Amino acid sequence: MKRGKGTKGFILLIIAMLAGAAGGCGENADAKGYKDVAVAGMEDTPILDYVVPQLLPNILINKQGYPAEGEKRAALKGTRLPKQFSLVEADSGDIVYTGEIQEIDYNEELKLYVGYADFSDYCEEGSYYLESDYIGRSYIVNIESKIYQRLFEELYHKLMNQCKERSIGLSEMVAMLTAYEWYPEIFPDENRDEVPDILSEYLDWMEDREQETDEEPDMLYVALLAKFSYLYQKFDRQYATDCLRHASAMFEQAQKDMTEDAQSFYALTELYRATGYYTYRNQISDYKSYFENNSSYLEEPEYLYGAMTYMVTRQKVDMELCDIFMSNIMDRGEEIATCHNDTIHPLTAKNNGCDDLLKRSVWLSCANYVLSSYQYDRVMEEFVHYLMGTNLKSVCFYPEEGSMAGYLSLFTRLAVVYEES
Repeated sequence: MKRGKGTKGFILLIIAMLAGAAGGCGENADAKGYKDVAVAGMEDTPILDYVVPQLLPNILINKQGYPAEGEKRAALKGTRLPKQFSLVEADSGDIVYTGEIQEIDYNEELKLYVGYADFSDYCEEGSYYLESDYIGRSYIVNIESKIYQRLFEELYHKLMNQCKERSIGLSEMVAMLTAYEWYPEIFPDENRDEVPDILSEYLDWMEDREQETDEEPDMLYVALLAKFSYLYQKFDRQYATDCLRHASAMFEQAQKDMTEDAQSFYALTELYRATGYYTYRNQISDYKSYFENNSSYLEEPEYLYGAMTYMVTRQKVDMELCDIFMSNIMDRGEEIATCHNDTIHPLTAKNNGCDDLLKRSVWLSCANYVLSSYQYDRVMEEFVHYLMGTNLKSVCFYPEEGSMAGYLSLFTRLAVVYEES
């Protein structure tokens, strides 16, 4: 087919206009948060620019999965929301559950609707996705009968491997030993020697550390030794006593340079619980004025753990100080539970990131240990959903972001809850 000169000129004009329009998009790409893509000519001069928008799902789910016999909720967002959603089996494409979208609300600032898909009634294990008219489908998600037990075991083995490799931090060791103290029933004894594996591994770790004779006394290590001795005494009283003597000696060695800080307080509470010595009790009392009319100490995990140890000890304690600890921890728990909907709202969450939520989880775990509450368990589970993907950007923070101690507090508690149910 022959083209006339006029046709050829018209086509060249159209190409030039398209190239100019594309260049205009490239100039504004950074401001819109898009990625520029360019094809270079022979002189490395871009001849065509275009942008690739970031595609995010409009159905936000917990990417780690949901418990078979438990709460299963996803969030839906869009400029328009339908009335129903469907749960679809991933392999077959069969719809296995249909439900009404609940709690639909409109956000004027974002110009988006948000609602919730609750499929808690569906309990069959397997791989699924959610879909709905107008807004598409979610990522594939698993329903598992023991998902929190799996998450706990995976994190537990990761931390145990770090312990074997001597790469674990003291704060993670303290968090794991605290979790064992509170919920020993879910910690394994895989070699069946009637000693929980965590205690056996800690024993090996401490014996290696003792070879480092030039190391300066560390109050967090003193607290860990004293806690270990208290928990290990029913398995080997003599060795536990030796650990306690060593912890006391390290504490005394550091006395002349010691300041009243969180780690020193925590060491004192663990030493006092294990020994009952009045000298430790008196030193704990020196902190009382700091704790009165001040709950900011809860921001430091060692003060929080020390307060918990002091409240549960069988030794004689200052009841006023116990009341201060109890009141502050329970108030913090109630505050977190009351405002959690705003804290983890899928569109307008008001929090300071992953570590902030995990810190709240530790506080809630402590409050829950003091006074077991279904409400606290529910809030902790909703925290997990948010952290695992039920958020505006559909980001699963675990395991790349956030403290292992915070995740451990969540997984341990929820694993126990679902084991009991």
